[in-house]
Amino acid sequence: MRLGVFLAGLLAIAGPAWSAALSPAGLQPGDLLFVSASHTGLSGAINDATARAGQISYDHVGLVAGNGEAAEVLHADQEGSRAQPLSDFLREAADKQRQVDAYRLRQADAAVIADGIASARGLLGKPYNATYVPNDDSLYCSDLIERAFRAHGIFALQPMNFRNPDTGVIADWWVQFYAGHGMAVPQDVPGSNPNDMARSPVLQLLGEVRQ
Repeated sequence: MRLGVFLAGLLAIAGPAWSAALSPAGLQPGDLLFVSASHTGLSGAINDATARAGQISYDHVGLVAGNGEAAEVLHADQEGSRAQPLSDFLREAADKQRQVDAYRLRQADAAVIADGIASARGLLGKPYNATYVPNDDSLYCSDLIERAFRAHGIFALQPMNFRNPDTGVIADWWVQFYAGHGMAVPQDVPGSNPNDMARSPVLQLLGEVRQ
């Protein structure tokens, strides 16, 4: 996924525009991997609505499960909600010239992490939610993460924003995108997106993951 939530209360929490290098071996189960956005198409539209000046913009997020060679990423993309080997996840991002940054929950204990991973695994196999309006039958990336930790109140749904934060205008890309789905732009409908999730005070940046 990839989609827009605007949380004004987090504007003062600045996400870094750079990060130190981190090897995959430094990851732990429960870490979140955020993938940098491009500037065109859907990714660009998400960037237009949710990015902040001077901060890296993300359009995808996945959850690390397992360790070492058995490590995998639980995530929801156009192929559906699935488990993918960590090495393949990182390789695909590199092939697209995307940066992958790792974040870790600041205070979650091992039981919370284990429950979140188990909950995420229980959601695998659902199709991709191409409208980003949360429902129980399909998922997008940050939706999967929010639901995985919902029982512990880690992430909160917020009114989705499709307006450019500087101009207040909804890009025509979004208008045409939702018209193609036979619906109006779901401005202010509760949802989530990777940019606001990465800015959450419950997360700390570990660094850029490089193989």
